[in-house]
Amino acid sequence: MTYCTDCENSTSISRRGFLKASAILSFAALPDFALGAANRRTRLVVILMRGGMDGLFAAPPFGDPSIASLRKHIQPDHYQKLDNFFSLHPVLGTINDLYQKGQALLVHGVSFPYTGRSHFEGQDIMESGIMRAYASPTGWLGRGMDASGFTPVAMSLPIPLVLRGQKEVANRYPSWINKPDSSYYKSILPLWTGDPDLAPVGEKIEASLADGAGMSAQIYIGDRASFVSLAADAGQRLKLDDGPRVAVLDYVGFDTHSGQPGQQSEKLGDVDAAIGLLRQNLGPVWNDTLVVTVTEFGRTAAENGSYGTDHGWGSAIFIVGGRLKKSGIVADWPGLKKSALFEGRDVKATIDARSVYGAVLSAALELDPERIKKDVLDYKPSPLFESYI
Repeated sequence: MTYCTDCENSTSISRRGFLKASAILSFAALPDFALGAANRRTRLVVILMRGGMDGLFAAPPFGDPSIASLRKHIQPDHYQKLDNFFSLHPVLGTINDLYQKGQALLVHGVSFPYTGRSHFEGQDIMESGIMRAYASPTGWLGRGMDASGFTPVAMSLPIPLVLRGQKEVANRYPSWINKPDSSYYKSILPLWTGDPDLAPVGEKIEASLADGAGMSAQIYIGDRASFVSLAADAGQRLKLDDGPRVAVLDYVGFDTHSGQPGQQSEKLGDVDAAIGLLRQNLGPVWNDTLVVTVTEFGRTAAENGSYGTDHGWGSAIFIVGGRLKKSGIVADWPGLKKSALFEGRDVKATIDARSVYGAVLSAALELDPERIKKDVLDYKPSPLFESYI
C-alpha cells in the first residue's frame, strides 16, 4: 500500500535491507548539543535517538490488523489518531498538536539501507550517511554545512560524527564546574610554548583570553545538561539574530529489550517535551525552523518475552516545524503479516532515510539536490517530499 497524504502519483522509494543489532548502549550517557554558526534563514534541529527508536511504538499503524497479535502487551491503550490508519503514542502530545496545526510530517517504514544489525555500525552509518561503517571521518550534516559555507561549534565532548565536516570544529563543552581564574592560564601557558601538542591549544586559549571571552564558553546549561534543558537552551540560542543556525540534540536510551512500555515511553516523552520547549523558546523563529529525528534502526514487529523488542529494520522519522508547508504522512506501508516482514521479523524499510535527510538539507541549508548528491549524501531525491518540505 503506497500511502502519502495529499500527494499525487505516490511511489515507493526503495526496498533495500537494513540493520539488526547485538550491542547494548549505556543509558547513563548525557546528551550532546551542537551548534553551527549561522546566518539568519531556516533553523535546523537534528535529534539523534540512539538505541533504535521503535516506529511501531511511537506511531502505531492501528489500521494494520496484524499489530494487535504481534504486540499484545506493549502497545499503548490510547492512541492519538492521525487518520484511519496511523496514530501517535499518547506521550507525543506536542507532535500531535503540531500535526493538527499543519506542522508535522510522519515518514513510516523508513531506514538506512544497511543490514548489519550492530548498534556501533548502525550509529556510525546514521551519522556519516555512508553505507559502509567506519568509512568516513565526516557526517552528512557536517558535509552539508561545508557545502553551505557554515562553520560548526560543538557544545559536546566528543564532537558528534554527524556534525563533522572538512573544516575544524571547535568544542565548547557545557559544564557546571566553575572555571579557573584567567591568572592560572597565564601562569601555565608559557610552559606549553615548546610542546608540539600543547602549544596549539595554548594559542587558542590565549586568543580566547585576549578577546575578553575568557573561558566563559564553558557554560552550564540547565539541570546538569539534561536533554530537555539542552533543548530549551537550543531554542534560546537559535532565535538570536547573531546566534547559531543548526543544532544537534543527542539522546541515548531507545534500546528497550525489556520493559519497553515504561522506558521507551519516557524517552519519547522527553523528545516531545524537548520539541515543545524548542517551539516555545524560539517564538516567531519557529516559523522558520525544521526539526528532524534520526535513529539507527527500528525494532522487531513482535514483542519478546520480556515486554520489549529486539533490533529490527524499518522505523519512523518525524519532521516538525513551522517551515513545513503542511502536515502529512508518507509511507509505502509493507504490512505486518509474517510473509511481509523482513526476514520474517522486522518492518520492511520501503523508504530510504537518505531521501528524507537529503530533502531536509536541501530546504534548510538551501542546497541544490545535485550539489547534495555530489558533495554531501548519495541519495535519490523523491517527489514524495516536495509538497511538504
